[in-house]
Amino acid sequence: MNSLLNLIALVAEERESIRRSWGWFVAVGILFVLLGIAGLVFVGIATLVSVLFVGWAFVIAGLAEIANTIFRKGWSGFWLDLIVGIVTLMAGLFIVIQPLVGAKVLTIFIGVMFLIGGIFRLAAGIAMKNPYSGWFIVHGIVSLILAMLILAEWPYSSMWVIGTLVSIELLFDGLRLLSFGFAVKNLQPIGGNAEREVLTRPSAT
Repeated sequence: MNSLLNLIALVAEERESIRRSWGWFVAVGILFVLLGIAGLVFVGIATLVSVLFVGWAFVIAGLAEIANTIFRKGWSGFWLDLIVGIVTLMAGLFIVIQPLVGAKVLTIFIGVMFLIGGIFRLAAGIAMKNPYSGWFIVHGIVSLILAMLILAEWPYSSMWVIGTLVSIELLFDGLRLLSFGFAVKNLQPIGGNAEREVLTRPSAT
């Protein structure tokens, strides 16, 4: 992943491989952007789909944990892993069967996380003595505002919070992939080895 972010450090073979795949990055980026826009337009459906996705993920994780525990039975952590698997499975089934109630529970969790994160970021920004402290304060204030909006409008906020957050994430991921795809499309084929030698060569004094 780091090599993808630092394009100038790629060797010639890596550059050519990524350059040939630029269309896939753009295609996936367009798909994510369209899904993000659709999610923002139909935010209720996006929330329901996201909650069901979380529920089924819990169900699969719980079943996998239970199966793994049974296959490894006889060790000291058997009962703990089994209980964790059962609780995860039951939580997933609850969310799948009652997605609206699951959305309300997840929305409260998200609101509390924004609240706690905002308080810590605000406190850290005030306590810090460096050029980045302002960003921490701004981030903390934004998190606190979001927390108040989410919690103050609960349970009505449960119909739009999760779908909105997921859609925004898809939108920005799509824009990032689009930007990366067009960047690698015009990537020069000159090898990174020579560039690395230039970058690491000590300057003459």
